[in-house]
Amino acid sequence: MLSDFYPPIMGGAWRHVQLLSKELTKRGHEVTVCTTGTKDSHRVKEEDGVKITRVEGLFQKIPFIFKDPEKKYPPPVQDLLLTRKLKKMIDIEKPDIIHSHNWITYSALPLRRKYNIPLVVTLHDYGYVCPKKILMSRNTICNRPFRTECIGCGRESYGLTKSFFACYGVKLNKEKLKKLVDKFIAVSPFVKEVYSKYLSIGKKIVVIPNFYDIEKGNLRPREDGIFPDDFILFVGVLAPYKGVDLLIDAYNTLNTETKIVLIGKTHPGYSYKSSKNTMIIENAPHELVMEAFSKCKFVVIPSRCADCCPTVALEAMSCKKAVIASNIGGLSDVIVNGKTGILIPFNNSKKLTRAMRYLLKNPSTANELGKNGFKRFKRNYTPDIVVPKIEKIYANLCNKDS
Repeated sequence: MLSDFYPPIMGGAWRHVQLLSKELTKRGHEVTVCTTGTKDSHRVKEEDGVKITRVEGLFQKIPFIFKDPEKKYPPPVQDLLLTRKLKKMIDIEKPDIIHSHNWITYSALPLRRKYNIPLVVTLHDYGYVCPKKILMSRNTICNRPFRTECIGCGRESYGLTKSFFACYGVKLNKEKLKKLVDKFIAVSPFVKEVYSKYLSIGKKIVVIPNFYDIEKGNLRPREDGIFPDDFILFVGVLAPYKGVDLLIDAYNTLNTETKIVLIGKTHPGYSYKSSKNTMIIENAPHELVMEAFSKCKFVVIPSRCADCCPTVALEAMSCKKAVIASNIGGLSDVIVNGKTGILIPFNNSKKLTRAMRYLLKNPSTANELGKNGFKRFKRNYTPDIVVPKIEKIYANLCNKDS
C-alpha cells in the first residue's frame, strides 16, 4: 500500500488508507504501507498488524519548498530517491499487489515496467488531471485541464515556479498512467466521469466508494463539556474552497441561539477565529471529531469544490445525523435529497441559510433524515460491503497476471 501520507497526519484519503489496510489485515492479508515521513518519523512500526514504513524522498529533503512542513507532498513527477527506496521495499516484501494512493504513484510507475506486479490506483481527488487536486477555477468546476492556464491557476497555491513544474508534471505523465496502471478505483460516479473524460481510461476504471468502520470509529462521548449543548457542525479543511466563509456568512443571518462548531485542518493563508456563537477547533484528533458528530444537531458540508467521496459525510451518517450538503461532485452521490439530508446549489448562501433554518425549526425531520442516512450507510459504506469489492479486483489482477 503506497500513500502520500498516513495517520497521525489527518485527511480523508489517508484515513481511508489506514482503515483499508487494517481491514485487509483482519481479513487475512499481509499489508505493508509505505508512506512519506521526516527525520523525526518512526521509520518502521506496526499498528494492528499493519507494517508501516516511512521514507523520505529527494523532494522532502529540500528546504523551503513546502508551505506546511508537516505535509511534504511527493511531487507529481518521479522522485528518483523515492523510486529507489520503493524498489528496495518491493525486493524485500515481494508483494502480490501494489495499491497506490495520490502522487506517490508517480514514483512507483517506473517499477511497474520492471516488476510484473499489478498496480491499482485509487482516485481520491483530481490530482492526476489537476495540479491543485480540486478541479476548480475561479470558484467553479474546471472543464479545461492540461492547459497552459493551469500554471496561473495554481500560482496562488504553489507560487509560479512550483505551479509550472506541477502542471507540466501532471500533463507529461498522463500517458504513463494510462499505460502502466492496471486498474483505477474511482470513489464516486462523478470522479469516474471526470477521469473517463480527461484520461480516457475506459474499462480500466471502476467505482468503489470509501467506507467507514462504525465499530472502531464511533467512540463513547466524554463528559468534559468541551462542546456547547446545542450546535451545528462543520468538519473539513478550514479554507474557502470547502465553503467555510459561505457557512459563516449564512449562519450569521440565522438569528439563532444554536451555536456553530467548525472542526478542521488548518490551511496556509487562511485563519478563522472563535467568537461568541462560533467555535473553531483546529487539527483535532479523530476521537474529538466523532464526539462532535454524536452531539451535534446536524452536519453541514457546503463545499464549493466537487468533493470526491467525503469521509465526513459517511461519519455523519454513521452517527444518524442529517446532512446539508452542496449538490456537487461525490456529495450528490452520497446524500439523497429529502431522504438522508438536503442538497443545495453550491456557493448559494441564501439556500444554505434556508436549509439550516428548516432543520432547526423541524428537529423531528432532522431526526428522520439522520435515521434514513444511517440505513443508507449500512447498505453501502461499511467494510463488509466495500472491502470485498476491492479484494475482487486484487484477485482478478493476480489471476490475470499468473
